[in-house]
Amino acid sequence: MNRREADAPATPVNSAAADYGRLLDLDVLSQWTLDRQRAHAVDTSGYESALAVFQTALRSQVVDGDGRLSAPRRARKVERHLKALVKASRKAEAAAEQLRLTYAAHQAHVTALPGQREAKAARKAGRRDALTNVTHKSLHKTASAFTPASVEPSAAATEQPTGTAARGIADLWSNQQRRGA
Repeated sequence: MNRREADAPATPVNSAAADYGRLLDLDVLSQWTLDRQRAHAVDTSGYESALAVFQTALRSQVVDGDGRLSAPRRARKVERHLKALVKASRKAEAAAEQLRLTYAAHQAHVTALPGQREAKAARKAGRRDALTNVTHKSLHKTASAFTPASVEPSAAATEQPTGTAARGIADLWSNQQRRGA
């Protein structure tokens, strides 16, 4: 057993024949991501140790005729790749944490979604009912404005018109022009 296997406890999900479907349980996912974070932390410390050894060894390799910064400049070509490993390992550790947090937020959102949809439907139905009531009230006022108050609706239907034609907007316009307004 190597040092990494001793430091990082393995969950059953980490085995070769793992059932990743179990990760949909938040507790299992939390344990799995914590294991990944521990593994990446061990990798990061290993990469940093290797970087320190390489920096010390390569920067001290001075060749006759070198300038003051020649050895460190040559060493940077190798150090760059170890620094990339350190950075990638830290990024993977942070990504494991974000996976856990994002999945927890996703589960909370999915759980709350039916209630939010019911509330939205209730608000929408309330607006629809309010609009229906306003429309009904407006139509009732308009209809009552057109029927004379003193005449019964049944009597108004039996009376004959007195000969005056119903006035329209065109009649009003022509009367306004005749008056000179």
